[in-house]
Amino acid sequence: MTDLLHFRPCHKLRTPADFERVYRGGKRSGDGVFAVNALSNELGFARLGMSVSTRSAGNSVKRNRVRRLIREFFRLTRVTLPALDYVVTSRPGVRSVDRTRLLNTLEHLFAEVTRKANAPSGPRA
Repeated sequence: MTDLLHFRPCHKLRTPADFERVYRGGKRSGDGVFAVNALSNELGFARLGMSVSTRSAGNSVKRNRVRRLIREFFRLTRVTLPALDYVVTSRPGVRSVDRTRLLNTLEHLFAEVTRKANAPSGPRA
C-alpha cells in the first residue's frame, strides 16, 4: 500500500484543545446524520477528529462501525483535502442509514465545509 493512503497518528486530532479550537473557530456543515467542522491548520496536511456518542450511534459495536467508516473515508480522500482540521460529529440519524448513504453524506459535507473554510473572509456588505 502506498504511503499516501496510510492513516498515521499525525493525521488525528487528539487533544481536547484541538477539538475546542475547531469547534470555536471553524466553519460548520451538517445534516441529520453528521455535522462536520473545519478550520485551517499550519501543518500542510489534513487531520481528523471524531465525536461519535452512544446517544447518536448506539452501543460500542455500532459506534466503532461508524468510526471505522469515517476513518476509511478520510484515509481515502485525505490526499485531496486541503490543510484543514476536520471534526466529524455523529447525529441520531446515523443509526438508520446504510453504509453507502453514510459515505455519500460524508463526501457531500466534507466538500461543503471545505468550500466554506477556504472562502475568503472579508467584511460583509
